[in-house]
Amino acid sequence: AFSKVVQKLIPQLPTLENLLNILISHSGIEKAFLFDVVSKIYIATDSSPVDMQTYELCCDMIDVVIDVSCIYGIQEEVDSAAYDTKSSSVIKLNNSTVLYLREVNRYLALVCLLREESFSKQGLIDYNFYRFRDAIQKVFEVRQQALLAAKPTD
Repeated sequence: AFSKVVQKLIPQLPTLENLLNILISHSGIEKAFLFDVVSKIYIATDSSPVDMQTYELCCDMIDVVIDVSCIYGIQEEVDSAAYDTKSSSVIKLNNSTVLYLREVNRYLALVCLLREESFSKQGLIDYNFYRFRDAIQKVFEVRQQALLAAKPTD
């Protein structure tokens, strides 16, 4: 429910949802969420209905990735975060489902649910993810430029 409140505050929500719909339709993904990593609130999801059990599974995956990174990750800097630009994870469940997490930026992660047979095309999924990540960055750059242009000059 809190995710829905936050989504109302994001003017780029329709664009983000459209990008997620494009990603899942070209990658064989069943469900995709764009999560804020710290709060575990999903910022956007594709147009298919959200199942609470799936959402909770994705939140648990984020927790696992961060916990394992804190314990086993190589931290060269003392104040470096456990979640960084190289963060990714694949968890294969016993029901032929795969959970797939990729870092989008410092604050956001893409978490997807897909069938194991669809994950056999991981190269295609990775390629589509990189295109998705580039598009997300452009969406936020356009928003930042619009905010700067609207800022009154002194």
